[in-house]
Amino acid sequence: MMKNTLELYLEHDIMTKVNTMKSMVADIPKDIKTIVAYVQNILLHQHWAKAYGLELSEERKKEPFIRSFEEKLIFLNKMGFNHVSEQRSNENKMVSICRDFSVVASALCREAGIPARARCGFATYFEEGKYIDHWVLEYWNSKEQRWIMVDAQLDELQQKALKLPFDPLNVPEEYFLTGPRAWLICREGKCNPESFGIFKWWGYEYLQCNLILDVNSLLKVPMQPWDSWKGYKSLPIEKWTEDDYKVMDQLSLLSLNVDNNFDALFKYVQTNGKIKVPEDFSEVINCLELGDD
Repeated sequence: MMKNTLELYLEHDIMTKVNTMKSMVADIPKDIKTIVAYVQNILLHQHWAKAYGLELSEERKKEPFIRSFEEKLIFLNKMGFNHVSEQRSNENKMVSICRDFSVVASALCREAGIPARARCGFATYFEEGKYIDHWVLEYWNSKEQRWIMVDAQLDELQQKALKLPFDPLNVPEEYFLTGPRAWLICREGKCNPESFGIFKWWGYEYLQCNLILDVNSLLKVPMQPWDSWKGYKSLPIEKWTEDDYKVMDQLSLLSLNVDNNFDALFKYVQTNGKIKVPEDFSEVINCLELGDD
């Protein structure tokens, strides 16, 4: 089953596939360090912009709303990029968030023939004692026969600012908890749910948000944090029943076992319309554009 799963994560999904912009991702080397460098060539994190000396206009802050890699490549091409290996000034990069770094990294890995997937969860290295909303890349290291987490966002400037105790190309599990792990740890009483979140959003509401995002990413539909749709993603936590929590518990357990039984997770989500992303993306709502806070 594991072999089949690896083949699945070697194939592109709706967010990573490249159609018309193949020339921009030609000849990607099978080397994680180079792939991460390419990601950092083309993307600039919105919330780190000032650290790079940039003041973003309101228009530029909308750039992360562009979901798919193909659409991003079209945008970058208009900005003057002909290939992701090109190094340009920071103001010429595309404004993005952590999800974009991870999705683009997984796209380039797949182009290079490396099984990869974007993972949504919580990082411990941004704020002392807090688990901050974040995404990382997970790629299959064939030599070590294991998945390795990579934070493609953390360039030299960010590494120095955060005083990282680890290599971003090999993030230890204790520094990043995937959505399913974070949910279960809180449900087991091992961590305070109120220490999980970002900005003004904390607790179980955010835990379930990242769990659902991570599950759908595992099922090859990596959405954005502000994407909402009918079901759990838009159901206020105060309206949840104990059964709803149990659905999330089961979802987490199936997610942790995805490499051994992808089909079980897939079937569970397919039969629960309150979890999966609508096939028609016009049914997906951008909460930020609505001013939903």
